[in-house]
Order: sequence, then structure tokens, then C-alpha cells
Amino acid sequence: MKGRKIIFLLTREQWLGMAILVILAGLTLFCLHRFQPPKESSIQVSDSTRTRFAVYQAQQDSIRQAQRKKQYTRDTIAIHMQAFDPNTADSSTLVHLGLKPWQVSNMLKYRAKNGRYRKAEDMRKLYGMTDSMYHALLPYIQIDTLAIRLFRDSLYRAQRPRISPSRADSDTLTWDTMPQYVSHKRDTVLNLRTADTTELKMIPGIGTYRAKQIVRYREQLGGFASVEQLREIKALQPLLKDSLSADSLLAHFVLDSVIVEPLRVNSMRTERLQKHPYLSFEQAKAIYELRRRKVHIESIDQLQRLDGFTQEDWQRLAPYLNFEKREK
Repeated sequence: MKGRKIIFLLTREQWLGMAILVILAGLTLFCLHRFQPPKESSIQVSDSTRTRFAVYQAQQDSIRQAQRKKQYTRDTIAIHMQAFDPNTADSSTLVHLGLKPWQVSNMLKYRAKNGRYRKAEDMRKLYGMTDSMYHALLPYIQIDTLAIRLFRDSLYRAQRPRISPSRADSDTLTWDTMPQYVSHKRDTVLNLRTADTTELKMIPGIGTYRAKQIVRYREQLGGFASVEQLREIKALQPLLKDSLSADSLLAHFVLDSVIVEPLRVNSMRTERLQKHPYLSFEQAKAIYELRRRKVHIESIDQLQRLDGFTQEDWQRLAPYLNFEKREK
């Protein structure tokens, strides 16, 4: 070929390329041989060396275990089951029973606010109390019920309301002659005519809401004429679901006397009459219309001739009706 020199059937460029390949191959073999990891040599270890190494390993394990125990001492507490009273047990006793420190803190705060565990089942209410933990503690819970009664007595004596002299003078039945409140709620007896919300909350099942409803209904009626009127309060219906529970609730109340705000049928307007719980607008209007036809209503016999009333209505209204003449 023109311009190229052929040597042994190969051009100069081909020979140069072969030379480069040979050099590269040589370098590759050199590098592989140079950086090849040395073959592991078998080392003969004597039995005494193995023994010393085992002893050293055991010592290191023992040191690491001791350090681990020291590091987690506060998080690891041995549980010792023993009889305890949740109302008096100290914090260390409660912790060793398996309760968490934050659970113990909650119990102590509850006790500091005059809270008490009255029965073993109350421990279930403790935040974080699991079923397994509760059943494990249950055989060891011993609550001193006498101490709880004494504690409640002391709280009651400290909070017992006092009657002012003016109120004592105005009441037919004064504090000295009324049945004294005792520590047990089931034995408490109240004068329904004068009891306030604080006193009403001493009755089992009556809280703030129900106490307010009783006082509110008494104001709407103008005063209670009978203890049985408590059955008419809707908020008390759950406590009056059967005759036994109703008798149990009503036994806590007495009326020293019947003093009510009268409905003056000869002078009151329809708007005032219908505000009474026992009168509807139609019934109040019927009384007013009768009064317009008659100069004066003298007795309930005249009212019983009106339509829209039942015999039960008149029986309920009778204590509240007043037939005084209208002032001119």
C-alpha cells in the first residue's frame, strides 16, 4: 500500500498497537501479583494460651455486666408483694409493689386532695393500671374502712354549714330540733322546705346538677307541700326507677311545715298563673274567664266545674290556691 511500510504482513501501526496491548497485559499481571493478599499462615496456639484467653474473656464479661447493672440500677426495682392500704402506703412501698413512679405520684396527689380509695375496685381507676397488674395486686389490697369513716367525719365537721341566728328564728324547726346530720350519707335527713344545694348534695346520688334542679322546682312551685313532689322532678327519675329505690331516696327528706307561696285566683293575671308547674296556659285562662263572669271565687268547688282539669289536677293544686277577695 502506498505510503505504508509492511513488515511481516503487518503495518507499523498494527505492530505499535500490539506492543501497547502487551505492555498493558504485563502491567495487569504485575499489579495482580503485587497486591495479592498474603496467604494465611497457620498459627499453632498452645493449650495454655487458650486457657489464659478464656480467663481474660470471662473477666471482661464480668466487668461489662457489673457496669451494666450499675448503669441501670434506678430503672430496675425488685418487686416484693405484700399487704398494703392504698390510702396510707408510702411511696417506696408502692414502688416495690410494681407501680411506676408516675403512678405513685398521681396516687399521692389524689390523697393530698382528700381523695380516698373506698374499695379495692377503685384501684382500677388509677391511670396506667392494667388488668394483669390489678389482678396481681388485688389479693394484697387491705383497706381500713373505719379509718375512711373517721376521715369523712372530720371533713364533714370542718365543712358543716352553720345556721345564722336570723334564719334559726325564722324557721319553725330550728337547727337544734332538726335531725342532726350524721357521717353516713344513707342516714342523712334534710328539711326539704329549707335545704340548700350544699346540704342536698349530702344525699346519695344527688350531685350539683340534681341539687340545683330540686331548689329550682321548689321555687317554681312556691314551696313543697309534700315530699312526694320530688317524684315530679325529671332529673331524679333515674333514682326513682322502682319503689325500693324511691322509698330509699324519699326517706332522706322531711317537711317541718307546709309554707307555700299561694296562687291568688281572684287577683292574679293569666301570665302569672300559668308560670306555676301545675297550670297550663289554657287552664290559667279558664280560671281567669271564670273570675270575669263571677265577682268572686270562694272555693275550689267552683273551679272543679271548669273543663280541662282532672281530679288529680285539683288535688295537686289544692295546697296552693288562695281565695282571698281582690283588693279594690
